[in-house]
Parts: sequence; C-alpha cells; structure tokens
Amino acid sequence: MHLIVFSSPREGMDTEYNTWYDEVHIPDMLAIPGVTSCTRLRAEPVGGQAPEFAYLADYVVDGDVGAVLGEIKARSADGRIRLSPAIDPTATKVTVWESH
Repeated sequence: MHLIVFSSPREGMDTEYNTWYDEVHIPDMLAIPGVTSCTRLRAEPVGGQAPEFAYLADYVVDGDVGAVLGEIKARSADGRIRLSPAIDPTATKVTVWESH
C-alpha cells in the first residue's frame, strides 16, 4: 500500500518546509513500524496553471495501513511526530493507494 500525502509550505517558507520534511518528518515517519520508504516529488506548473499542492510524498506501507494511520495519529498527539509551522495545514491531503 502507499500512503500518498499532498502538501504545501506556507508562503515564503519553502526552505524551512523542505529542511523540516527531509531532516525531521521523514525520519519520524520511517520510525513507524510498517512504513518502509518515502519518495518526495515536487509539482511543476502545467500550461501556466499552478498545481493544487506543491509536493507529494509517497510512503510505502508494508502491512496494515489502518494500524499505520492509527500510529501516525498517536505519535502526532504525543509529540513523536513533530510538525513544523512551515507546513500549510489547509494545503494538506492524505490518501491511501493500492498497487494495481
């Protein structure tokens, strides 16, 4: 399974957002049992139209994605997953995908 997260930094906070994502958030996520890897992609405008989200993170989940989502919620609540003020919470979307 794949946990796909679309997100964007707050205006003018790209550097802080990417530093936090690469150095803090990905290690926090990879510490969760069942999360085996992460690939990040940056969106590019198409036909002059800005993308809805600036970035996509693809977390590969080996096992029960529901358990992983529960662990993310628990770790976010107790501070083991540290959020950054650079991420725009209104520009974040989490989806689950299965290989076809």
